Amino acid sequence: MESHVSYDGSIIVIVDYAHNKLSFEKLYESTKQEYPGKKIITVFGCPGGKAQLRRRDLGLLSGKNSTVTYLTAEDPGPEDTIDICKEIAGYVEQEHGSYKIIADRGEAIKNAILQNPNSVILITGKGNETRQKYGKEYLPCLTDTQYALNALEEYKKLAL
Repeated sequence: MESHVSYDGSIIVIVDYAHNKLSFEKLYESTKQEYPGKKIITVFGCPGGKAQLRRRDLGLLSGKNSTVTYLTAEDPGPEDTIDICKEIAGYVEQEHGSYKIIADRGEAIKNAILQNPNSVILITGKGNETRQKYGKEYLPCLTDTQYALNALEEYKKLAL
């Protein structure tokens, strides 16, 4: 787990490898304890071709605990990213949660940070991985940490 704070202290970004029900439960529990009263924004996706129940579990937890959930690519492999996100969104909705689907992970992280001041942004799943699996290929990408730092820098430039 890594945490980063915006220049003005209004945005806390937590990059975590949480990727299953237990790790999401613990992440939400600790976030609520450490940052009482802060909005929680979650950015995540689920891998394609495996762990189907994870989509339900994480969608329900995010819908229950997040002000907004940003659904995005997380090693979609043989499946379409949007299809995976739509499936998860159905579970977010069951908990009356709000969500946005942004297939590009970097854009999802950027939007979550720039559109949600005074929040804790939880970016889960990929952490410091430098590739995404699309089909049978692994394509290079920035780490979640680098995406977050870039967005925090843009937030600072927009504010100043």
